[in-house]
Amino acid sequence: MRLAAVGAEAEVVDVGVDALGEMEVPLDVSTVGWYRFGPAPGADTGSSVLSGHVDDREQGRGAFYRLSDLEPGDPVEVDLADGSVAAYRVTDVERIAKEELPVEVLFARDGAPRLTLVTCGGDFDRAARSYRENIVVTAVPVSVE
Repeated sequence: MRLAAVGAEAEVVDVGVDALGEMEVPLDVSTVGWYRFGPAPGADTGSSVLSGHVDDREQGRGAFYRLSDLEPGDPVEVDLADGSVAAYRVTDVERIAKEELPVEVLFARDGAPRLTLVTCGGDFDRAARSYRENIVVTAVPVSVE
């Protein structure tokens, strides 16, 4: 997966759900997880969800460290298993409080095809050892002529 506008490139690995029933995020902060129970990147319908770390106290900056710096129109590319590339353009970059994250929308299996990139953001809550918000980037397929 490549985010050329912010100089990010990461391997994408399949992930599922954790013990709390939430989407897993790879332990290696240099990789990005694709939610394997939803549409894959390049699918004709629904939201393909990729999630990655912004950073980690021990591992440093994560694959999505600069995700919040993306802007509408920026390109996103995902290499597919068949050797082709799914090309997208960013349409929205949002900061959403974790408790307000619209999970049903982010993980929708129907509707227009889109790529949804998610990482942590906002202020870091030291007591909870977690960021208070999520950065959510939505991108739509680039039509190929």
